[in-house]
Amino acid sequence: MKVSKQKAKVLNSAITHWEQEQLISDEQARQLRGSYQVVGFDWKLLAVYSFWIAITCFIISIGVLLADDYLMELLATIIDTPASILSVISGGIAVLFYRAGVQRRKKHPQKNISNEATFFFGVLMTAVSIGFLNETALFSTTHDAILLLVLTGIYAVLGIRLSSVLIWLFALFGFGAWVLSQTSYLAGSSGYFLGMNLPLRFVFVGLFVIGLSLLTGRQDRYHHLKEPTLFVGLLYFLTALWLLSIFGNYEDVTSWSKVKQIELLHWSFIAGGSCLAILYLGIKSDNSLCRSFGITFLLINLYTRYFEYFWESFHKTVFFAVLALTFWLIGSHAEKLWQIGNRTSR
Repeated sequence: MKVSKQKAKVLNSAITHWEQEQLISDEQARQLRGSYQVVGFDWKLLAVYSFWIAITCFIISIGVLLADDYLMELLATIIDTPASILSVISGGIAVLFYRAGVQRRKKHPQKNISNEATFFFGVLMTAVSIGFLNETALFSTTHDAILLLVLTGIYAVLGIRLSSVLIWLFALFGFGAWVLSQTSYLAGSSGYFLGMNLPLRFVFVGLFVIGLSLLTGRQDRYHHLKEPTLFVGLLYFLTALWLLSIFGNYEDVTSWSKVKQIELLHWSFIAGGSCLAILYLGIKSDNSLCRSFGITFLLINLYTRYFEYFWESFHKTVFFAVLALTFWLIGSHAEKLWQIGNRTSR
């Protein structure tokens, strides 16, 4: 088995501990250490980055094409075809990409990264097909939110049926886009939906997606979707709370500009408390995703509050000294808890 240097250190530390506790013999320890090989360079990570860069460059090239009026006129001249036909053609191409991804996964199951990258082009062509469908006479008056919901449903079904994390992620992002479009349409010119501005709405969207991750984790068939679902849910939830801590429940910029930032302090406490709660749950349940989101957004919120309240009046040295002392106390308390847990496990 090939592992990275970091994982090799963890494995070696565990084997040494078992050996010292006489849980395994010296011979078994040697066999375990010989069962893995340290990889000097993480080629898997390079492959992930390379495929994502390739996909990003492809999207940029499409965007540049759409932004160029001359190329668009030339393309329209070359492809003088009704939108309904283009929608069917795009859908057919998407099916071919999905089929190619499935066949490639059967033939090369170990190449998970490139297999998912193949599915991406199917995802892209599905969106193109729905876009052309919106240009047809039958659906030209249909609101964008309905088509986004249809697109989200397609992605969700394909993500589950094809066991593709990437397609499922697009379903979750599509769901967010649908909520944005639908609630903005219902809100009208006021910008409020059920008394909530956009960030406050996405707090509940994030909670819904987090709840969905708990449901997927309870069933073995959908367990592989739990972590990506939790990722999107935490992203929605914590980003929305961070925006609320800055803008509050105001939709109109003019109204927000008249409010003192200190009046939005309760949103800051809610955002910071949520970060601490997620961080605590991540530490308690050994969930690296929750830990990462909790500490990252906690730092983002702290620095945001610093620039809001203390940039002009509070000396930078004092601010960072207080911040350092706070995290020192947190670290000391966490160390004590770790030592207690370590003694209990023995």
